[in-house]
Amino acid sequence: MSQATLPQRNLWPTVRRVLLPLIWFAGFLLLWQAIVDIAHIPELILPAPSAFLPRIVSSFDRIWPQAVDSTELILAGFLIGALPAIPLGFLIATYTSLERTLYPFLVFLNVVPKVALIPVLLVWFGFGGAPKIIVAALLVFFPVLVDSISGFRATDRRLFYLSRSMGASELQTLIYIRIPAAMHFIFSGLKISAVLAVTVVIVTEFVGSNAGLGYLILRSTSNHDLAMTFATLFVAAAIGLALSFLVGSFERVLAPWTVHINQKRESKGGN
Repeated sequence: MSQATLPQRNLWPTVRRVLLPLIWFAGFLLLWQAIVDIAHIPELILPAPSAFLPRIVSSFDRIWPQAVDSTELILAGFLIGALPAIPLGFLIATYTSLERTLYPFLVFLNVVPKVALIPVLLVWFGFGGAPKIIVAALLVFFPVLVDSISGFRATDRRLFYLSRSMGASELQTLIYIRIPAAMHFIFSGLKISAVLAVTVVIVTEFVGSNAGLGYLILRSTSNHDLAMTFATLFVAAAIGLALSFLVGSFERVLAPWTVHINQKRESKGGN
């Protein structure tokens, strides 16, 4: 009897993680629709979900090419910013000289307003995708770097003594101890950066761009077509959710033990 009920118990947390957000999202849309209908808010001020959600389908031929352009820039900026940050985080966490010399310079770069660099980047690289990718990469880089440093420092020092006593090399210690211990922190930074990449690319497309979801939002707003604006915003949000889900999927494949850590935290929070 207990064996028959065990799969249901294991399946429920996954169903809950998917079902509860959908319920909250549906309730949010219903509340939005009710407020617009009851208050008789004009569509030029705030369109109801019944007005802009069908536009995602009816204007698919307009939204889809712009979504593809934005997604390519988001992925490029995300990968270019995130991939170098992980090994650099390991080096800074391992060598105190780099922390004293290089890390303050990286903090200075992070403090510089990224969006303010767009006009300069447009002068240097033109109106193509390069300025948007650079800004996205700069914004993605630092969160992944900080979480990588924290992750590589989180390893229990006693594990180092144990690995040395068993004759493990530094490379073996890195592969079997330090990287697995840092995975939870690294993927936390990647999830945060995925959302930031979507946001910054959409914002940079407001300036000097003739393609992308940001350009479509700006154009539809200038034409007082707020239904198209909100439809485009929901597509941009869907891209962010998809990228976050993709990062989470890689986490479950590459570091399945981090999923158990998250489940323990959720169970403690629920209790």
